[in-house]
Amino acid sequence: MKIKICGLSTKEAVDTAVESGVTHLGFILSPSKRQVAPEKILQITNDVPKTVKKVGVFVDEPINFVKKAIQVAQLDLVQLHGNEDMNYINQLDVSVIKAIRPDQEFKEYEDVILLFDSPQAGSGQAFDWDSLVTSGLKNKFFIAGGLNPENVAAAIQYFPNAYGVDVSSGVETEGIKNLTKIKNFVQNASLASSKQFFTEFLRITKKLNENKIIPYLMGSLAVEQIINFPTNPDDIDIQLKKPDFENFEQLTSLMEELGYQLIDLHEHKFEKASIHVGFASVETLKNYAGVDYLAIQQERMENGEKYYLPNVEQSLKIYQAAKRDEWRGGKQKDSFILDKLINEQKRNDNE
Repeated sequence: MKIKICGLSTKEAVDTAVESGVTHLGFILSPSKRQVAPEKILQITNDVPKTVKKVGVFVDEPINFVKKAIQVAQLDLVQLHGNEDMNYINQLDVSVIKAIRPDQEFKEYEDVILLFDSPQAGSGQAFDWDSLVTSGLKNKFFIAGGLNPENVAAAIQYFPNAYGVDVSSGVETEGIKNLTKIKNFVQNASLASSKQFFTEFLRITKKLNENKIIPYLMGSLAVEQIINFPTNPDDIDIQLKKPDFENFEQLTSLMEELGYQLIDLHEHKFEKASIHVGFASVETLKNYAGVDYLAIQQERMENGEKYYLPNVEQSLKIYQAAKRDEWRGGKQKDSFILDKLINEQKRNDNE
């Protein structure tokens, strides 16, 4: 789940958002009480990891102004809230988020991320969720408008196919970003997203179990089940024993029965709406992280689903290996999770 905090204007708020685990930082560059100059954006984001995307928000600005702001502020995306059409959008060299009211026509915006917002953006007013039909929508989309720490989980549950959630006034107190509200919003959004991912993992597990396959849950979703803190997983990371993994034709057929499509044969990755599922061979854990897969314990859910879940010590070894893995590029989330695992291991050792 992508989590975007918009209307940022101070380094303290930016740092809090990043440390909490946001994926997108929003900065308003058009006239607004939250407006910030491109030069200041660059200043307050100079140490933001590349994995966290910087979004500039504009309303009917001249195209050259937007292009210049992208260059000066080093923006990754732009978010457009005016009457900008595809002719305007096609002149930009970065990805675009287009804000739309639920009652607006949006078919013209192909290959554009949509953001469904209330008629008065930034007002803190929610739109009628029932008025928005997303079934069959091919665009990735954010949900915005009236979100706050208290209702973001409900929004994620209501829109399970949403690409992300976006908040501005919902994490403010008297017009100023409230650091505690930012933390709570990110945590609640992350927990709600993880719950959806885990429910989907159990659905996949049931299908695999029916075919005598018991999966191994890995990655940040696994860590969240182990030590119960929000990791906002990007995907569902599953490993299988070698015979099951190498029978990829059967695995593909089973995933297709669940509504997934194979999108990357090399990475063995499947996609359904906003959910990505990746498979790998569990035998590689020994060389990669010094973890014997035969020592990983099996879990059994009340409904009968069986899967394997690494413990804290095994997860710690896996994330220590990930930290050294040049292919992963030193992901900030890996470091964050590794720190949590280290602290949890120390706590266990002291008990």
